[in-house]
Amino acid sequence: MSNSDWLDRTRTALWHPCTQMKQLEAMPPLPIARGEGPWLIDYDGRRYLDAISSWWVNLFGHAEPRINAAIVDQLARIEHVILAGCTHAPWSSCPSGWPG
Repeated sequence: MSNSDWLDRTRTALWHPCTQMKQLEAMPPLPIARGEGPWLIDYDGRRYLDAISSWWVNLFGHAEPRINAAIVDQLARIEHVILAGCTHAPWSSCPSGWPG
């Protein structure tokens, strides 16, 4: 898909909760295909420095291999359990060894 395809999809099928929808035509969101370290990359291959660095990305970057491996390891055991009445092993006991 191209940036144009994703923007068309966004306008017809997606509500952006922190965006004024009436402004999508004049100021469309960036259609991001993937992240790589500090970079966001759109569907047409353009790169943008992620200066916003949402949540913890500012520390580790996008698609960091060790974090991805720990996520995959966790998903193989359980993707989520609510901590209201349940418990589970912490990150430090994960076989992947993250964080190191």
